[in-house]
Amino acid sequence: MVDLSRDTEKIFRFCVVIFVIAACFCMLAYRVFDLSFFSRSRYLSSIKRTRNIVRESHAKRGNILDCHGEILATSAVKIVIGVDPYAADIGKDRNKILILADALNMLPGEVFGKFARNKVISNGKISKLRWVPICSVDEVELLHAIERLKIKGVYGIHKYVRMYPFGSACAHITGFVNHDGEAVCGVEQYMDFYLRGQDGFVVSERDGLNRELVQCRTQNIPANDGSDVVLTVDAKIQQMVADELKNVAENFHPECASIIVSDAATGELLAMGNYPTYDPNNYGQYSFNDMRTRAVSDTYEPGSGFKIGSSGLAFEGGLVSDDTIFDCSQEIVTNRGVMVKLPRDHTPFGKLTYVDVIRKSGNRGVAFMALMLGEQHMYDGARLFGFGAKTGYGFDSESPGFLYPPNRWDAMTITRLPMGHCIAVTPIQTNYAMTVFANGGLLLAPQLFKSVNDGRENIMKFEPKIRRRVLSKGTADHVKNILNNPYYGKLKYDIAYCGKTGTTQKIINGKYSHERHVSSFSGFFPANNPKIVITVVVDDAHVKTGIAWGKVAAWPSFKSLAEKIYRYLDL
Repeated sequence: MVDLSRDTEKIFRFCVVIFVIAACFCMLAYRVFDLSFFSRSRYLSSIKRTRNIVRESHAKRGNILDCHGEILATSAVKIVIGVDPYAADIGKDRNKILILADALNMLPGEVFGKFARNKVISNGKISKLRWVPICSVDEVELLHAIERLKIKGVYGIHKYVRMYPFGSACAHITGFVNHDGEAVCGVEQYMDFYLRGQDGFVVSERDGLNRELVQCRTQNIPANDGSDVVLTVDAKIQQMVADELKNVAENFHPECASIIVSDAATGELLAMGNYPTYDPNNYGQYSFNDMRTRAVSDTYEPGSGFKIGSSGLAFEGGLVSDDTIFDCSQEIVTNRGVMVKLPRDHTPFGKLTYVDVIRKSGNRGVAFMALMLGEQHMYDGARLFGFGAKTGYGFDSESPGFLYPPNRWDAMTITRLPMGHCIAVTPIQTNYAMTVFANGGLLLAPQLFKSVNDGRENIMKFEPKIRRRVLSKGTADHVKNILNNPYYGKLKYDIAYCGKTGTTQKIINGKYSHERHVSSFSGFFPANNPKIVITVVVDDAHVKTGIAWGKVAAWPSFKSLAEKIYRYLDL
């Protein structure tokens, strides 16, 4: 008798096996079709993202050099140790990671935190982190020791870090590059196009162990290092200026101060410093206020320093001679049909000659000269000297100062402007206005750059630039000879010099203060053949007794620098 139940069970089992096998083949076929057609593009793009690599090779930023080739800013190689969290195996390499933490002088928990940080949220989106910096090291030997640990996902990359050997001494000229590699201010920002160079890159593929398949490289663009920028600055003179500003800060505790040193014949800036200052190597520790290049951005009323320009314009116009007499005891004049009170002199004067007005800094004397010139000529003359317009320094938020046109003057302005009131100037404007008397009547543009070169040849050269003629050579030389006197004191080495102090009251709450002043001195040397122009401006110097006159707060710095530079340059 046939057992039908057993045959039925066998047939059922057979059908189940056939069904399972058919289902498997159907699933396999669906998967093949899915991979080949439906999801092909998605998986291919995922494979490409995983397999393809683009590695950058960073260009070395060019150096900033002084006129003698001294390095003011350079790039040093720093090694950054980092980890790819997705390639790391914390469980397997735990002991090695502890050794790594000890080698880097870091806490184990801090290092393990780097290994676990595999995602970042940006704009509400979660992205994978394939590179997390752990620590920067300077020793190549330490990098090799870490590589010998063979911790999965850990490797080092070489990164250029900007360094400034002179620190705060040259900060307001060089500027700085921040931690993101962005040039922020100064020469670094202005000449960034030439300094930064061009990064290179490699487009290739990698295997499952994250090793590059060199044979699969499709592009290999080498990095092109940046060019060097050569400045007119003399690093030794720049350091002298920085040291002198420290002395000013210690002795007078001013709100701020600026010193400019330039070449009388070419307009080349040999040094420029400001107080307060900052260290570009550690810029994060300083405020924006410390980073302002006050010599070109801040304005002040020049006071008596402006008088030589007014006097030069009167002589140039043939309105006065050395023997012209001014009655400085007169208190009131008529202008525009209005009785105008003349400014007071710091010392009561009687009758003064043209020469005495300049040497004794007579306020009423220059007021008379301006009245002889007339408002329009006085204004035009001040513009000729460069006031009310930018000097051409070119960057760091240079201010044009302000000089109102005659249609905005009141009847009193013509008597106040020639003594350095009713006008705002920058220290760099004052410096180059003084240069007019040092080089025979020419107004020069500040020159900070000598050349740009790529290590093989000069890409670009910069030549001195004459803005315009302000005075005839005869007038400029004549005023220069009047300024050549030992009124403020003598210099060492029998240095003959020319110069003029300035002292002006600061405007506080809309009124001139009798306690707070801006002190200045601008001059040049040697008097017979001017080579160097120096301008010192000290804002709100604190002196123990009396007023912070220009001869008290600014002249000593001119004297100290002139003597040092004279000896250094062997003039």
